[in-house]
Order: sequence, then structure tokens, then C-alpha cells
Amino acid sequence: MPTFPYPGGLSELEFVDEYQRSALRKPQVVADAIFKTMLYADESDRSLLCGAIAVELSEACRRLVAVYAALSNRRNPIAITLLQPLPKVEAWLDFAQVAGTLTPEQMLRELSLPDSAIESAKLLRSQPDLGAMSDIVAAADMGSEMIMVPARQHSPQKEAWVAGRTIDGNGVTAGIPVSEDYAAVLADTTANLVSIARGFLGGYLSARRNAGRRE
Repeated sequence: MPTFPYPGGLSELEFVDEYQRSALRKPQVVADAIFKTMLYADESDRSLLCGAIAVELSEACRRLVAVYAALSNRRNPIAITLLQPLPKVEAWLDFAQVAGTLTPEQMLRELSLPDSAIESAKLLRSQPDLGAMSDIVAAADMGSEMIMVPARQHSPQKEAWVAGRTIDGNGVTAGIPVSEDYAAVLADTTANLVSIARGFLGGYLSARRNAGRRE
């Protein structure tokens, strides 16, 4: 467990604020930059770029689960939980089940968040099947760097394979269709998940800062 002060000499609340500003935003920023590059890339590079967006999506998924875990169980300071390794695919599947079951209002109560976070909860509830992204998340949590294997040029179904492999040879692969439309879906989903996580953590920060103040 980390001890005070947190990285960079920050206080607990300062660290959570910086996490919300930077770590949570990173997948969206990178995915958007990759997508813009993909629009002008050679055909041979597009599968690599589409796979790279999927990698950012997997991080956005896991960071959202990390925020959920930190807010739903406050026995430890939020910052300490956020400093732990990112959750694995099992946690993502559990979260997807909860997200598809709770109403936005119930989600706020589950996370002890103020009403200001309701739009983030509504955005989460409006997301399509989150469990469908489990292969991408699983490939990311195999314990080693993910690799992108380009689609074969003459393959009837152009796909990029996002693969995560462990030292013992076990691995998970996720097929990513190579097209601008699908890449846009991946990038947009990444942005939505980032927005939800930041909205939840922003609600927590707002409540902490306003604690004890009179309306």
C-alpha cells in the first residue's frame, strides 16, 4: 500500500483530482489522435491503427471499473484504490452486469454520489451491451503488452487481431473489424466510458470539497 504523500507529493484529494484530469482522459485523447491518423493512413496501416484504438478502449473500460470499485467500497481512501493494478476482465463482466441492472438513481446511491453525477449515470445506462467488449478487455489483462496483428491483405474478412499473451503461452485474441466506421464506434465508446468515469469521480470531488458548507 502506498503511504502519504501520494505520487508527486500530492495530498489524497489532489491526487484524485489529477487522476480525474489526466489518467482518466488519456485513453480518449490517444484514441481520438489515432482515429484522425487512420483517416489518412495507408490501407496497410489501418488494421494496426484500428487495433490500437481497441487497446485504448480496453484501458477506458478497466479505469471505469477502477473508479467504480473505489467509490463503491470506501474502506480505504479512494486514491489508494485507484493506485492498485487495473481490474481484470472478471471485474469488468461483474460491472457490466451491475451497470445493465441499476437505474441511474440507484447507481448514484450505490456510489454515494451527489445528484450532479446523474448525467454520467444516465450515459452509462444508455450504453449498449458492455459485456460484448469482454474479449478486448481480456486481451488487455493477460499480464503482458498487447500486440496488434494486421489483417491479411486478401482475407475475405478484414480484421485486426488484438492479442495478449502471458509468459506461459496462454493468451486471448479479439478480432477487430478494420473500417473507419468501426474505428469511429470504438473511439466514441472510449470517449463515453471516459466521460462516465470522470463524471463519477468529479461528483465525488465536488462532494468532498463542499462537505460542511451550507447551501
